[in-house]
Amino acid sequence: MTVVCTRLPQEMRPYLLRAGEGERYVFGRQVASVMASSQSTGGVFEMVVLSGAKGEEFPLHRHAKSYESVIVLEGKLEFLLNGTYHLLTAGDYVHIPPGTPHAYRMAGHRTKLASYTVPGSISAVYSILGTPYAPVEHPAKPVGAITAEQLEQASAAADIEFLAGPVLWGASSVAEGGVNPGAAAPYVLESGEGDRLLTADQLHSILASQKNTDGEYIFVSSIGPKGDPIVEHYHEHHTETFFCTKGEMTMWANGEEIRLQPGDFLHVPAGTLHSYRLDADYTQVVGLLVSGLFEPFFRTLGDPYEDHIFPSEPGPLRMDRVLGIIHELDLKVVAKSPLDRK
Repeated sequence: MTVVCTRLPQEMRPYLLRAGEGERYVFGRQVASVMASSQSTGGVFEMVVLSGAKGEEFPLHRHAKSYESVIVLEGKLEFLLNGTYHLLTAGDYVHIPPGTPHAYRMAGHRTKLASYTVPGSISAVYSILGTPYAPVEHPAKPVGAITAEQLEQASAAADIEFLAGPVLWGASSVAEGGVNPGAAAPYVLESGEGDRLLTADQLHSILASQKNTDGEYIFVSSIGPKGDPIVEHYHEHHTETFFCTKGEMTMWANGEEIRLQPGDFLHVPAGTLHSYRLDADYTQVVGLLVSGLFEPFFRTLGDPYEDHIFPSEPGPLRMDRVLGIIHELDLKVVAKSPLDRK
């Protein structure tokens, strides 16, 4: 079964969707592209890319059981998080635990964000609030408007509760810095922030740790220059995702070689043999790993790092430390490089 798809799979499997693919729905001047659904991930998580025009909003709401991780891809986004207003730009991250009221308004003429939800129980709202849409880009003029009846239907179909109350857009402050509270609480991180770990020439920033998600998942942003493939491996018990946001990279998944460019998304469920190589001078990939049990791998392989860009000379790659605890990690190494298998 080929990994490269043109449509969102309706069963759990490894798959690649290119930028703009997935199930698309339009509401107003927004397009929701569902790139991972409950069906395609076995209920583990969902991922939706939302893009739209300046002034487009999503109403105030909360999730009873689901965590949400949001990363801004383009433009400017006003975000109301638990009563505090933030102005976000590309690379900024928002962490939303269950029960947290939140809403957004797009503040740039072309704004785009990615929303990951764990577990997979949210994306049905877009087929209810919107209508199927063939174009990739948002429309110039509004298509439909969300009604109270649709909000009620969406609340009955998914883990979402829409809330009444005024939203004072325009009161946002630019997100600067940000502090991870080390607990399952809402927070915002400026682009480049997070718990940074250097592994050779790649810089991994843990944006959400097990402590932030009650062990449900971790969310990691990784940057690096052109390099060599990492070891080919698979996991027996956890799912991994790769969403290229800048640059270019090569992935290997179950023997298939795949080139990823910005906006491409690869789903790697448990048991999928995989590896990757960064192919541009600056490449960024963000990933959701479910559950959070793989976090010790990053903290063992890498060393804490103060700066916000990878160094010109690679730092240490502590595979010796990883090998010392490999029996504790969900990591099955098959080959040093996928190129060794050719």
